[in-house]
Amino acid sequence: EAALVALDPRDGAIKAMIGGYDFERSKFNRATQAKRQPGSAFKPFIYATAFDRGPTPSTVIEDSPISFHTRVGGQLVEWSPRNFDRKFRGPTTLRRALENSINVVTVKLLQEIGVDPVVKLAHQVGIESELRREMALALGVSEVTPLELVSAYGVFANGGVRAEPFAIRRVTDQQGRVLEQHVTETQEVMRPETAYVLVNVMKGVIERGTGARARVLQRPLAGKTGTTDDATDLWFIGFSPNLVAGVWIGYDLKKSLGSAETGGRLALPLWIHFMQKALADTEPEDFQVPENLVAMVVDHQTGRPTPSGSPDAI
Repeated sequence: EAALVALDPRDGAIKAMIGGYDFERSKFNRATQAKRQPGSAFKPFIYATAFDRGPTPSTVIEDSPISFHTRVGGQLVEWSPRNFDRKFRGPTTLRRALENSINVVTVKLLQEIGVDPVVKLAHQVGIESELRREMALALGVSEVTPLELVSAYGVFANGGVRAEPFAIRRVTDQQGRVLEQHVTETQEVMRPETAYVLVNVMKGVIERGTGARARVLQRPLAGKTGTTDDATDLWFIGFSPNLVAGVWIGYDLKKSLGSAETGGRLALPLWIHFMQKALADTEPEDFQVPENLVAMVVDHQTGRPTPSGSPDAI
């Protein structure tokens, strides 16, 4: 099965929704009713919380083995998170960690900033489902609906401002009199500077990282792949300043889509196909930079200041 949701992050208007393969075969709307693990698509909430508290995209964390004692089904077990490719990269900037969806660095970042602040921020930006307060939150183990996730990403796209999603703008009678009218209310739920720094890093997911296929769209875009353990849920959620869309793929009864499958391999091509049509008649638009942000040229690998002409300068 698959689901897609697209909305305008500026007012919350749902522009497109696909709830499954065939409505005649199943009336279950996976876009709004299916609670699934977001996997790596949850990571931006952790990085947003970190960027709001001091670390920058150039902050370095060691990508090396780590273990935790945690409870699973009442039993105390040892949990050792692994990266998708089973490799460790040593000192890694937060920018590279999110671009390449590196699990271990993300878990260590969550350990550093704490679970509660991440849960608080996720709820602020639109995640309504209950989030489990555990280290595995870093890898997206708490189930959410596609609509929740896409709506929350809309806050990143809209500079930290949230608009509740809605499907019906107005209801009129036969004479055209308005019987009901949706009134958009927005609220700043994240600092604009934090939202922009996160978006800047998420642009790198498409420019250099796990979402690189989307470069074919040739316009400023940001996003994140999502792949759960055993590839039972695959995602891509991405956005321009005026449109945020997310694709989920999986079986209704959870089973693996194949051990080699990822959100970048299966969900991203559907997202690209949708965005090609949805953005076809719009001019490319970049994300607005808040006034009080300072940019520095740094080495993409190390995060250290470097001359702008250096091959790894960013």
